[in-house]
Amino acid sequence: MEEWATLQANDAITISLVPPQSFPPGSSARTFHPAMTYQLFEGESIYGYKNLTVDIKFRQDDMSPSLSVKYDEKLSAAGSSTDTANEARVDEVEPILRALLPEDTPSKLDLSDTNFAPPGEQVNSYFHKGTKYQIYRANLSDPKARDLVHRTQILVLFFIEAGSIIDISEAWLQKRWDVFLLYETLPNDKLSFVGLCTIHKPWYFSPEAEKASATHTNGETDGSIDKSTQFVDTIKQGTSFSRSYRARISQFIILPPYQRQGHAKELYNSIITTYLPDSDVKEITVEDPSDRFEDLRDIADYYRLKKAGLVTPDIIETLLQRDAKARLWVDTQRQVVKMPRRQFMRIVEMLMYEIILCHDEEEERKEQLAKFAIYVKDRLYRHNKDILMQLERNERSDKLNETYDNVRDDYGRLLRKIGSPAADRVPELATSDQKDQKVISGKRSQRDISTIEEEEDEEDEDEDVEELQPPSKKKRTV
Repeated sequence: MEEWATLQANDAITISLVPPQSFPPGSSARTFHPAMTYQLFEGESIYGYKNLTVDIKFRQDDMSPSLSVKYDEKLSAAGSSTDTANEARVDEVEPILRALLPEDTPSKLDLSDTNFAPPGEQVNSYFHKGTKYQIYRANLSDPKARDLVHRTQILVLFFIEAGSIIDISEAWLQKRWDVFLLYETLPNDKLSFVGLCTIHKPWYFSPEAEKASATHTNGETDGSIDKSTQFVDTIKQGTSFSRSYRARISQFIILPPYQRQGHAKELYNSIITTYLPDSDVKEITVEDPSDRFEDLRDIADYYRLKKAGLVTPDIIETLLQRDAKARLWVDTQRQVVKMPRRQFMRIVEMLMYEIILCHDEEEERKEQLAKFAIYVKDRLYRHNKDILMQLERNERSDKLNETYDNVRDDYGRLLRKIGSPAADRVPELATSDQKDQKVISGKRSQRDISTIEEEEDEEDEDEDVEELQPPSKKKRTV
């Protein structure tokens, strides 16, 4: 009886970073496996082969790939003779993988010297354990940068949850993408690829511009105007229009041999530092961040705002008033640091929580913690008003309090993680892992009346949200 093993795709596929001939003596290949393959193979399994080995190799400098698929036997398309129901289909491994690699990908890697130099310009460098690392920025209108990104797109499906390959098929699309490339500097100044981040640059239209686009020259508003037609006509007529855009972090990869060494933090901070001085960049956002990336981002942004001295005891007093002056401070400072509203408020609230916990006077600390709770609940109430109003008053209060507890506990978890001086005063978490209860932007559970959210879609935030009366001013409904 024929037996055809079903292999685990993650184990069957081996990825290697191979040093070219010009690399220093003693350089060796770095080998690892995909973290996930479910987008390529159902159930992350491969059927129809005996002794299957799949080797995807990349040069360590320019990431040129090779693909080798070997096996002792392969089932025919008709399947196994023991599979009378014809339920199992042979996975066509090589065509599936080749479709994600450049068309000219060979089966054997060319390791000859190519005098490789990274595309773009160097924007930062740093040292880790005595080794220098360099970060370059390039636009994908540069063919060299575009080719390098194309070679590495298969890694997106292997290492980014729900990752997708970017569309850079047309010239105008290519201009809307930047890439940041991270390299390790070797003793002979050769560069070994560590990771990359692609940045999408969609146009940014402020609420004021949206209102203006729907207004005739006589000042009257007409809701029937086709905005897309207006935009095309503007370009055809050569009329100037805003060049403002968001810098949206899309794909962020540090390869496994370099993970958990601080390189992701350095790459993220370099991206922020590069875009902050650019007057055309209005916000720096992240597309569907994972839990791990959320932590990386929260901690990096915490240190950035703390170093800037953005939140002080006096500012806390202003914010806790929840009046026009507090709202003006939020709007002004958020634009300066170019953070989306939800992320900015998270970091500001974490800094507020830390400072309040550090108060020496216990009574003052308790009083401010009570005001802080109302401040955070106010934000949560505004974001979830439509859902909350469907609940009975008591249930509404319970849901809001539960969400606040989760948010506060997550701030406490992060303060412990970074070794904050306030960590000793952070209350114990209600559960073993409150992070699991957090809804990640873009990957939420269904919005129903039993679920209210701390998160918001970063680029769908309404800058002109009608100011609602907070719960504390509506007969204490929470």
